[in-house]
Amino acid sequence: MNLFPWQEKRLRTVWRVEKNGRVSFLVGTAHFSPVSFRKGLTRLVRGSETVLFEGPLDPESMAGVARYGARGENTPSVYDALDPALIRGINRQLADRSGRTTMASSFLDLLNVKTSGFLEEHARGVRPWMAFFATWSAFLNWDHSMDVEAFRIAQELGKEIGYLETIPDQLEALDGIPFDRIVNYFNQFQHWSAHKERFTKVFIEGDVPNYLSVTGEFPTRCESIIGKRDPIFFEGIKTFFKEGRTTAFVGVGHIPGLRKMFLDAGYRIAQDQP
Repeated sequence: MNLFPWQEKRLRTVWRVEKNGRVSFLVGTAHFSPVSFRKGLTRLVRGSETVLFEGPLDPESMAGVARYGARGENTPSVYDALDPALIRGINRQLADRSGRTTMASSFLDLLNVKTSGFLEEHARGVRPWMAFFATWSAFLNWDHSMDVEAFRIAQELGKEIGYLETIPDQLEALDGIPFDRIVNYFNQFQHWSAHKERFTKVFIEGDVPNYLSVTGEFPTRCESIIGKRDPIFFEGIKTFFKEGRTTAFVGVGHIPGLRKMFLDAGYRIAQDQP
């Protein structure tokens, strides 16, 4: 019986982008993943002169995001918007996650709240998007981030690293996630396991069109995260792709929009494997 199917799969969310003989790669990432894609990521980064990411991924920047997310004053409370029965159900399922040392939990260490329930600790008194990501990442219980792994590889290989936006840009986008979308997704908690399974399947297969259908209700599938940022990412990536030998890592949800923009700009773009 194959207990670890991802470990036998190659990274398929890679697109070869070419114009005037200059070749670069666009990679759709999963910000949380159950296994490492280090081999495929290393091949991509090693063959590039420049590596682009959505925003800074160094520990200091990530700590700044966590500190900002922990300041929930003057923002609506996800915790207060949830039914007590739902809170109890989520707390029961995530009871063993608060003290677990993972990439996701370390991101939230700065909250430094010690109470009896997961949501009391991670959804009360914080910004709405922080409450969501804390709960979602703990539910997934996955230890890896493709973005962070690729960033570390690029550092190890001494590559030129660029960013498509600043931390303040990212925080503004996160604050723009509609509160109702976050609460509505919490209210579908009983379906999260099915969502997790479907997402895993389509990501493994590199099936981005189907990805759009299975993540339609996800809070970050919104104008603030996708619609407003796709054109900004495109302009930033295009500047480097004109020279070639660049690999750009963006969340997989940005791929459909970016793919269309590159095609409209006269680029050839085809799904590839590293």
